[in-house]
Amino acid sequence: MTDHLPFGKRVRFYRKRRGLSQRQLGDLLGRSEDWVYRVESERIPVNNVKMLADLAHALRVHVEDLQGTPTLLDDRGPHAASIPAIRIALMQSRRLAGSLYDDRETVRLERLSFAVEEAWRLEGPRVFRTVS
Repeated sequence: MTDHLPFGKRVRFYRKRRGLSQRQLGDLLGRSEDWVYRVESERIPVNNVKMLADLAHALRVHVEDLQGTPTLLDDRGPHAASIPAIRIALMQSRRLAGSLYDDRETVRLERLSFAVEEAWRLEGPRVFRTVS
């Protein structure tokens, strides 16, 4: 829908869709209203992965939507119902992609295993429904 727009225009589109002012978005990100204005007017790029993820989270969109890139997941097949929930869980958890963020936290296998089990627990009944 917005993939033809430049990055700043997509930020503005999603900000307005969410009903936020530039100041409110800046406050959510710990940035100034002027910073949001400069991003939206293409005067400064957002090339920091953490800031991009924070911006997408504040706007309640996927990073791919914000970047205007297609999602490469196949939403068809027997597990299609679980894909949106898994996508949301992955996008919300900084620990799963810790090496991409400034804090460089190492992902512990136990935590990752727990997060995956929790996602399956929440979505499991829809995924494993048998077809008669």
